[in-house]
Amino acid sequence: MNSYTFRRQNYFVFQVDRDPVTPSVHFLWGKFDFRAILERTESKVMAQPDRGFRDESGQYFVLKSLQNLYRTEWYEFVRPTAHGLQLEETLWINNGKYHYVEYPQDLQAVACSICAAEMDLSPLQSVEID
Repeated sequence: MNSYTFRRQNYFVFQVDRDPVTPSVHFLWGKFDFRAILERTESKVMAQPDRGFRDESGQYFVLKSLQNLYRTEWYEFVRPTAHGLQLEETLWINNGKYHYVEYPQDLQAVACSICAAEMDLSPLQSVEID
């Protein structure tokens, strides 16, 4: 199990799925489960610079979804709703059900960094996280 530290927060990779169309990384922060799902795109133009990647063969990928497992259901990240010093309140949604919870700041950027490291991808725009 690989581990990563960003802003004094530890993350552990649980599982990596190297599907050629929709690869994903399942990782943990404390007792919380997250899943970052990438999607292959046809061109660099379609990949958002802050969430886009390129592999060694020239294929482009973009972060399609960041999800959190809550009460046996996967909730999709919507946006941060409030900021703190280390944590930020975030909004997650699943079939019309909303879930607000505090997680480390820049969780989406952390997920992108973990995906890039685990799947040997090059970010289209460098993500700087201390």
